[in-house]
Amino acid sequence: MTKVKKVMGWSAFPSLLLFLIFLGINGIITGGLSLSFFRSFIATNAAAICVAIGVTATILVAGTDISLGSIVSLVNVVIVTLCEKGFSVTAAVLIAVGCAILCGMLNGFIIGVMRVNPLLTTFATSTAFAGIALWILPYPGGSIDFSFADWYSSNLLGVIPMPIVMILVLVIIWIIVMSMPAGLQLFALGKDVKKAYASGVNVVALRFFVHTFAGLAAGIAGVCISANTCAGSPSIGATMSMNSIAAAVIGGVSLNGGIGNIWGGIFGAAFLSILISIVVSANLSSFVQSFIQGLILLIGVVFSIIAADKELKAKIKSIFKGGVK
Repeated sequence: MTKVKKVMGWSAFPSLLLFLIFLGINGIITGGLSLSFFRSFIATNAAAICVAIGVTATILVAGTDISLGSIVSLVNVVIVTLCEKGFSVTAAVLIAVGCAILCGMLNGFIIGVMRVNPLLTTFATSTAFAGIALWILPYPGGSIDFSFADWYSSNLLGVIPMPIVMILVLVIIWIIVMSMPAGLQLFALGKDVKKAYASGVNVVALRFFVHTFAGLAAGIAGVCISANTCAGSPSIGATMSMNSIAAAVIGGVSLNGGIGNIWGGIFGAAFLSILISIVVSANLSSFVQSFIQGLILLIGVVFSIIAADKELKAKIKSIFKGGVK
C-alpha cells in the first residue's frame, strides 16, 4: 500500500496516467494496439520527447528555453544541405549536432555568465536560429539518402529500436548528472537562487550546463526528425518549443523550478503525441481538431498542476466539502 501511495505521489504519475488512458482510447478507435503501432509512434515522436527532456532541464533551474524548436529546424536543414553537397550522412549529422550544442552553449553563456533573463534570451536566439535555418534552406525540400531512414528504423544489437536509443542517450547523461553533487545543486538552484549562491553552488556553471544539455537534446531531436522524413524544412520545429513546455508542465514540472524530473517531460510529451494521434484519427476538420486538442491540453495541464500541488489539492477538497466560503 505504501508503494502504491508513493507511485501515486510521484510528480510524473499524472502524465503517465493520462498517457495510458489516451493510449487505451487510441486502441479502441484504431481497433487495437500492435507492435508496429508502437514502433511507428516512438519513431515519429522521439523528437518531441527529446525536446521535452531538454526544456525540462532548463525549467528545473527556474529558467526556460523557447529556442529549442528553432535549433531542431536548424539541425534538420544543415543535415539536408550538407548531404546534398556530398557530405556523408554521418559527417552531416555530427556537424549538425555540433551546431546544436554550440547554440545551447550560446544560450548558456548569455543566461549563465551575462545573467540575462532566460525567456528574453531564448526568444531572441530562437528568432536568430530560425533566421539562419531559413537562410540555409529558404523553402522545404532537399533529400537525404534513404539509408539514413533504414538506420533509424533498425534495432541496436537487434533488440532496442534506434529512436529509443536516441532518447536513452539523454536519459543516461541526465542520470549520471543526478548521481553527482551537481544533481542536488541543480534542484537547489531551482528552489532558490539566492540561497544556492549563498551555499556556494556554482550557478553559472549549472545554467551553462543545462542549456548546453538542452541544445544537445534539440540536436538529437533534429537527427530523429531528419531520419524520419529524409527531407528538410526551415520551420519543421516551429511548434516544438511551446509544446515541450506544456509537456513538462503536464509532467508535473513546476515552472518556478526545483520540482519535477525528466520522466515527467517524457510522459507529458508522450501524452501530447498520443492526443494528436487520436484527434487526427477522428477525421475531424482542422478547426475542430485544434479546438479539441487545445481543450484537452488545458484540462491535462490543470489536472497535472492540481495533482502535483498538495496545498492546492487540499484547498479544492475543502471547497467541495464546504470548508471554504
